[in-house]
Amino acid sequence: MSFVRKPRPYSSGLNSSGLGAAPLPTPPQPVRQRTPKREKPARTTPRQPRSSWPTAVTALALLGLVLISMVGVSGLANQAWQAAQFRAAAAGVSDMAR
Repeated sequence: MSFVRKPRPYSSGLNSSGLGAAPLPTPPQPVRQRTPKREKPARTTPRQPRSSWPTAVTALALLGLVLISMVGVSGLANQAWQAAQFRAAAAGVSDMAR
């Protein structure tokens, strides 16, 4: 069995006899003048309501971003507070040692 694709005369531009067919001449296109844009007519039917999925997904993404930011900022604030407490305790210990 051969898996080589055989050429098809109707897809290669050849006529059914296998001889080359002359291409059909294309008529020249007339020059089109630019016309002023027309205003669109008013809609006769009301516009269908849009899907609320994109809005809901965007709102949930923003809510998640705000929550992650709040947790991150509160964690940083907690670390800064603990560092200040440890520094104050270390300063008190060094004062007592003098």
